[in-house]
Amino acid sequence: MNDLLFSINAVAPLFILITAGYVARQFNFVSDRFLTEATRFTFRFLLPLMLFQNIRNFFHGEFTDKVLIFTAMAGVCTVIILLLCIVPLFVKRRGQRGSMIQGIYRSNFVIYGIPLITGMYGEDGAGAVSILIGVITPIYNIAAVIILSYFSETRTGRISIVQLVLDIVRNPLIIGCVAGMLFGALQVEIPVAINKPVGELAAIASPFALFLLGGEFQFKQLNHNLWKVLFATASRLIIVPLAAMMVFVPMGFRFVELSVLLCIFASPTAVSSYIMASNMGCDGELSGQIVVMTTAVSSLSIFLFVFVLRSMGML
Repeated sequence: MNDLLFSINAVAPLFILITAGYVARQFNFVSDRFLTEATRFTFRFLLPLMLFQNIRNFFHGEFTDKVLIFTAMAGVCTVIILLLCIVPLFVKRRGQRGSMIQGIYRSNFVIYGIPLITGMYGEDGAGAVSILIGVITPIYNIAAVIILSYFSETRTGRISIVQLVLDIVRNPLIIGCVAGMLFGALQVEIPVAINKPVGELAAIASPFALFLLGGEFQFKQLNHNLWKVLFATASRLIIVPLAAMMVFVPMGFRFVELSVLLCIFASPTAVSSYIMASNMGCDGELSGQIVVMTTAVSSLSIFLFVFVLRSMGML
């Protein structure tokens, strides 16, 4: 019973926030225009600010758990490489290849990681997840820029290395991560009058983003590309995390470390993947459908992973 309550308490707050957004949209408390503009605002301002604040508070110029960091990096890179080899074999349309690959490897670790781990382990978990966010988020975004540019259906010539670099360095999430690491490593003191409102704005990023995810749910759009969406959902929420746990558990990862790795590999597809795919010439509709389906199913899948691992004494 304790394991069941632990799992419910870890996942239920995320599900409730998503449901609140969905209900608000169904009753027209929020409009499509509000959701579109709020999502853009969250991606460009709130999430980078959250990354900056969390990383700045916990990163002080050194990586205390190098094994965990390099394991997570190796795991993410392995998934990306495998998808680059597998997805083109059965997805014919070029733009859909980019959307599928990004939809499977790129988890919503930024939004799900902090509230889930903090709910389970408090500040001890928040520190670990913030450092991993600072490392994994740039990998996600750099890989996304390269993959989406390569598979873009609007690209007419060769890929410009200069444009790739510009797209990478201008990515808001990467900017937030780098700024947080610099301020943390240099131990820059921010005046209280500035730090307080920055902290308050950063604190609303995760719950507000989850609310917006719920508001953007449109299940009727799932009629197209159904098998691709189902395959991406099964891969993102079952195959990838299951394979990851089969590797990480024998390596000896437990409790906070294992929960952080679980969040990286079991969270649903990042909502920013839809924004980037739509703006970089890949199939934005397919990306949006993958985000919707993985987010809808993730409350159950994450709950089951947490419950099973908790029952085995590993979380």
